[in-house]
Amino acid sequence: MKITRIERIALNIPYQEHVREPLRKGWGYANRATDDEFAADGEGLLQKWKDTPVPSVKTTLYQVFDEHGRVGLGEGAARSDEELAAYVGHSPFEYVGDDSAGPLQIAFYDLMGQIVGLPISRLLGPARDTAPLAWWSHGFEPDVLRREASRALAAGYKVHKFKRRAHTDVVEQVEAIAEVAPEDYEITVDANETFGTVERAIDVGKKLKACPLVHCLESPVTQSDIEGYRQIRAALDLPLAHHIGAPDAIDALHSGVYDYFILGTTVAALQRDAHICGARDRPFWMQLGGDGTDISTLFMMHLAAATPNATKGHVSMQHLQEAMLLEETIQVKEGMVTIPTIPGLGGTLNMDVVDRYRV
Repeated sequence: MKITRIERIALNIPYQEHVREPLRKGWGYANRATDDEFAADGEGLLQKWKDTPVPSVKTTLYQVFDEHGRVGLGEGAARSDEELAAYVGHSPFEYVGDDSAGPLQIAFYDLMGQIVGLPISRLLGPARDTAPLAWWSHGFEPDVLRREASRALAAGYKVHKFKRRAHTDVVEQVEAIAEVAPEDYEITVDANETFGTVERAIDVGKKLKACPLVHCLESPVTQSDIEGYRQIRAALDLPLAHHIGAPDAIDALHSGVYDYFILGTTVAALQRDAHICGARDRPFWMQLGGDGTDISTLFMMHLAAATPNATKGHVSMQHLQEAMLLEETIQVKEGMVTIPTIPGLGGTLNMDVVDRYRV
């Protein structure tokens, strides 16, 4: 059960052509600027968008081998030869719950599952057979969001999270999705604090609430503004969500104004934060960044299945990539992903895709 070598491959995977420019605008044009900041520096923010390169998925793939020929798959930030060499000769079980392993954590858990003959979800404890996955969009124009909602529905999704930005009309965005979505389709609007003021969040929030598909408002104003969130929640009677950490998690729970939380996908931090949320029966979802592929998404689904209050639609961008790294497509049915039952991660690397996008 010793690690004999670790191989890494740098990858650069394009996004699908139809979302490349919308994503470039989303990340490049007034991203996270409040309405007031946008009004004060419209020209400068417009120029920043013009200078923004086309985004792509930049990640490093890891293959961790043991002496019996088993291979664990992982991905994430680049690690040096010296950092990787420090793990060789050790058992992956030495790194249970060790978030410092970073991009190797998925691979170590993949190996551990293969060694003991359990899927990662069952390795972590009692687990459900399925977990919810949400469709993600940036602050796309209404026509793009309408098309993306149609794609999400065709792929089996039931929850759609998108970004609200100062340069877009969020009410028009919601209306565009509602044109093609059924009554049980749930929309989460993630403002990333861009409303700026409590008054603006309430004003726009009342218009959003007129659409029954709007299920949740995420981070409408500065997350640590407990009193502001209390006012918004009282005025809208709409669930509010925010990323755990600001304010302090204990203060957030005692305040009673944050309905849902957003957590990360490293094992120890997730388990700690999930227990904190569970102390007040608060559900949560996990969220991957733009450089998380289907490998990270599948790992996140294992974590969700093994965590009792991980019941909201977890967020990934893998559905926007030009190609998947795994042979097995992550299938969504009625908003749920069935967790693989084979030992480890449950995914087989597609080397043709790897070779196509290796740097």
